[in-house]
Amino acid sequence: MQENHPTQGVTENHFNENLCVNCQVNSYEPGYNINLCSDCRKSLIKYPIPKWIRFFGIGILVVVIISLVRTQKYISAAVHLGKAENAIDQKHFVTAQRELSLVLNQFPEHFNANAYMMVASAYNFDFETYQIAFGKVADVKTEDEDLLNTVNAASEYIVQFFPKDTLMYKRIVAVAQDKGKLLAILDSTDEIALKTHIANFLFEKKDYARVDSIINKVLEVDPNFYQALSLKTAVRRNTARYDEALALCDRLLAFNAENIYAISQKARIELKRKHDKEAAVFASKALALDPNDDSAIEAMAMVDYFAGRKKESLASLAKIRAHETESGDSTISKRLSPIILGSEVYR
Repeated sequence: MQENHPTQGVTENHFNENLCVNCQVNSYEPGYNINLCSDCRKSLIKYPIPKWIRFFGIGILVVVIISLVRTQKYISAAVHLGKAENAIDQKHFVTAQRELSLVLNQFPEHFNANAYMMVASAYNFDFETYQIAFGKVADVKTEDEDLLNTVNAASEYIVQFFPKDTLMYKRIVAVAQDKGKLLAILDSTDEIALKTHIANFLFEKKDYARVDSIINKVLEVDPNFYQALSLKTAVRRNTARYDEALALCDRLLAFNAENIYAISQKARIELKRKHDKEAAVFASKALALDPNDDSAIEAMAMVDYFAGRKKESLASLAKIRAHETESGDSTISKRLSPIILGSEVYR
């Protein structure tokens, strides 16, 4: 027997497409993508956003911002590291050291950056920076043979400044003003660094022939010994063999194309033979590499002096003396002062 359900049509829900999809009571407003009545549309627009959604959105925004900042940081470091590597390939070690400083300011423990900093600072003879970088990588192993060989070569280059026989070095310094005692010590050591120190003290006494003889013997042992080559440029300059002096500077620049001392020395050589325009070019180039380098400042001071700009030359001398209060080395101001104060004839 079939059952009857008299209330079935009343209780069942039937969706009416002609009414508001939300309330199913009012007619919807035409012209919108969603068929809502005016009241429902207004209420939904004003529907409050839950706080958790707001906080979630803010959190996502913060994460995105941090990610962008970090990404930019990594990209910037990679760019500067790449520039440093290119500069090292070109033997532009001042540029390389500047670029590497930017990397290490962000990532102080970065192995490659510290290894390359050892290389750049070694060829710039920046002992303090070299030691800091060395401390960061000394206990780290690497399988990069090319990098390791590059670092080792740079380390061998910088250690030539340090005499092995420190007691003998102290003996030499103690008799630096006594020419006879210096010559007596000369044959007491086979270490070329110490012989070069003796030659340097003899240079100050203007015994250029003796200095040249010592330096030539040093270069027979090591043709690329930096201190000997740099001292020989000064001997050639002061004995009017200017082309030879410039050629020796180029030998120094073959190791470091941005060797500020060698570039400044070229300026002093050109001034010596009264090529003032050429000297100004070299002095400007040296200062552009490092405005605070005393060799560069000295060269420009001399350029200014011989160009009649005495005020500027005295200002440079004052700057050098200010630097010397920190370093304790007055070598440059002692040789520059007599020239620009007029008590010594340079040319």
